[in-house]
Amino acid sequence: MSNTLSDITVKLNVETPSVPVNMGNLALFVKGDKQNVEGFNSYEDLQKVYGSNDLVKQVANGYFSQDDHGNKLFVITYTDVATAATDYYGEGWEFATVIPGVKVVAPSVGDQGKEKEAVTVDTTNDLADTVALSNFIDGKKERFAVVGLPATNENVEKISDTKKAFGNSPRTIIFVSGTNQAEAEYGIGGLVGAVGNETVGSVTWKFRKIGGVKPVDLTVTQIQKLHENNAFTYVTKAALDQTSEGKTLSGEFIDALHGDDWVKASLETELQKLLSNSKKITFDSAGIAQIDATVTAVLTTATNNGIISENPETKAGEFSVYTASRAESSDEDVAQRNYTGLKFSYTRSGAIHTVKVNGQINI
Repeated sequence: MSNTLSDITVKLNVETPSVPVNMGNLALFVKGDKQNVEGFNSYEDLQKVYGSNDLVKQVANGYFSQDDHGNKLFVITYTDVATAATDYYGEGWEFATVIPGVKVVAPSVGDQGKEKEAVTVDTTNDLADTVALSNFIDGKKERFAVVGLPATNENVEKISDTKKAFGNSPRTIIFVSGTNQAEAEYGIGGLVGAVGNETVGSVTWKFRKIGGVKPVDLTVTQIQKLHENNAFTYVTKAALDQTSEGKTLSGEFIDALHGDDWVKASLETELQKLLSNSKKITFDSAGIAQIDATVTAVLTTATNNGIISENPETKAGEFSVYTASRAESSDEDVAQRNYTGLKFSYTRSGAIHTVKVNGQINI
């Protein structure tokens, strides 16, 4: 993906007229006095380092408490959030959140020559950092920013203003849960942990159960107001606890964008493997055919996983791959060994979120 050492560039243009590695990993951005990144494979390991930071622990607990959580959680300490996101973009996180209202101060060395535990001090919760991370991710056109809000009357009333602050971001998720900020942070950790690492394309983010999260005490009208602003929450339907929707602030469905990220990441990975593992990919019909086959294989897997729609008659994925011949390539591209003739398109599979039933009673 971007900001990683690669010979492959994949651009996706989404037209809306009518599992590689790390697709479920979460990064926590925490204000600090220097920039740093640490990766954790368990809640216990994180607790040893951030035991005094309640909100970091809450997100991590929610994340690692889910059965199918990603294989790693990152804590990125930042002085400037966009700079830190750029510096640590290659760490392999797909989702990111800013921990509000805290600052991590680097540990100092005590009298016995041992590091003291990192100190956490309260600071003013600056929405600007969260918006800055959202803007950074929007600019990349991949990955997701996740924001947790407590399910209070006040937050519901001002949800349109909150949405406006993020500019209808296509890559920002607002999940409303819990009665306070600590519970809201657990909620976003649980949301990503429960759904983010499922086989991309196989699940929608609506109807999902999150361990440890309680349904909110909001009225139907309040929940509708959240949905009107493309935020969502956690409710009980048909005696089952579940997420109430699964959209980003722009109204895009999370699973659709996550599927696009999977296709992009998989193409980058598989094409890079093709180049790296081959003695030589010749700039002729034989070499171009290998590129075509690699892309077709990725898109076929995307179809099998539920990202790409299936043709009802042929059962094949509704995608197309075009590879220009050497004769169609410019002399400069051939001389520079730069193949630019690959194009592809696909139709998203979508999902059913509501059902309308028309019945008839015969007497």
